[in-house]
Amino acid sequence: MMGRVWWYRVAIAILVLGEGYLVFSGRLAASSHYSSAPPAATSDTEFFHHFATNVMWIAFLAPLGVTVVWVATRDKSATAGAAYWRAIRTVFTVAWKGDAAPPLEEAIDTVAEDPLGALLKGVAAAALMPSFFWFAKVPLPHTARTAVWLGLTGLLVGASVYCLERARPFLTPSWHEAQRGRLFRRWWSPYPVSYDPPGNRWIVWHWVFAILTGVCWLGGFGFVVGSTP
Repeated sequence: MMGRVWWYRVAIAILVLGEGYLVFSGRLAASSHYSSAPPAATSDTEFFHHFATNVMWIAFLAPLGVTVVWVATRDKSATAGAAYWRAIRTVFTVAWKGDAAPPLEEAIDTVAEDPLGALLKGVAAAALMPSFFWFAKVPLPHTARTAVWLGLTGLLVGASVYCLERARPFLTPSWHEAQRGRLFRRWWSPYPVSYDPPGNRWIVWHWVFAILTGVCWLGGFGFVVGSTP
């Protein structure tokens, strides 16, 4: 166990010291600027310098990243994101306190039913989607037709997200069991058979609203663009 504790500490130290050096020395900012806007004339030495910087920041991140993935894949968490968040918390807690981590194999997450949370996520999605296209620099006319089109599409997106969030708590135990130990875990299933009632009905409504979203988006786009003088 002490060997694992020291490995966690070494991985964190490599990340903090290595990335800190790249940030405070200015190498990371210079490399980012070079990659986004390379000069017209450059030398092989300058190119290799920035290439080495990119390799270094990946190398400094790799020990901790591999450790987190290793811990997460041993976790029998039922949800996709929870295993990785818990793995990060476990690595830092064990490195700080030096105590043994709780047995991840015995820790099983469930998706709690949260109608209010599902509603808030749906409202956020319904507001974010039309707001992005309205305020972004895209060639869309700011007319009443465009506002109605974006607003209706946003409502359909929000309804789809709401139904999906209402369905997730009813994923079957067998589906959760199949996700354990996977490196990339799914956090939902598109198939109604993967849900207990009433989750199977919620996921069907999710797909209904998702299809309507596509129809509204494509059809409304042609209507708005075609009506632009």
